[in-house]
Amino acid sequence: MRLRPAGILLVAALALGACTVRADDPPSVTVVLFDVSNSTLSEEVRARYEATFGMVLEHVVASGGVLGADVIDDEPLVHGTLPINETFEPCTINDNGLACRSALEERRARAREAVSAILATSSRGTDIFGALELAEQFFAAYPDAGGRTLVLLSDMVQSANGMHLGAVETWSEAEISAQLARAPDVDLAGVRVYVVGAGATTLEKMTAEQIEGIRAFWTRWFQEHVARIVFYGANLPRFPVPEAPVTQASATPG
Repeated sequence: MRLRPAGILLVAALALGACTVRADDPPSVTVVLFDVSNSTLSEEVRARYEATFGMVLEHVVASGGVLGADVIDDEPLVHGTLPINETFEPCTINDNGLACRSALEERRARAREAVSAILATSSRGTDIFGALELAEQFFAAYPDAGGRTLVLLSDMVQSANGMHLGAVETWSEAEISAQLARAPDVDLAGVRVYVVGAGATTLEKMTAEQIEGIRAFWTRWFQEHVARIVFYGANLPRFPVPEAPVTQASATPG
């Protein structure tokens, strides 16, 4: 059966509407935190961070949402405004195509420029927990967000405020529990978490056992704070990573 011109237009309009974000849909919110400590200062690590941010940025541009980013240094809680705080709205059939694409490109370019400045900085300390509090505050500004995602670009070696995970030589179960008892509480309930760069550190004395112990610590910490680790590793192959559906049984804390 051949469609009449009016039918073709209707099908096209429905298809376009199905793949774009409606204006009344709550935006997704993504926060990216860049570890700029000296232990991540190598060109290879910083290039990995930039490439990962590029994947996140292109996903948010295409799908729409709010994108915030800041640095993990020795005092993240004294920062002023976030160096990246952009809202991307996909162009729809009702928009002026040229003007809409131009606005998106301007925001994209602004974000990339800010990242270049971030990656050119360095810090002697690594207060990951302080940066997580920044993320908590940013997420709290969007209580009706359609989804919340946290991307940590870090070797995950907390080294500030009396916690120095890299100094722990043996990560026994007792040691993990002791460190968890000292760790701050941050509300990240329901947040999807990507950790990229874990283990990629310039701290030459770190052993494989220490790196695995730090991973076990963070896995437990995020679990206890009801955040969902989607990825934890050195290199992120794609963003977002496909997730298995959350069943009622797996969604209920054990």
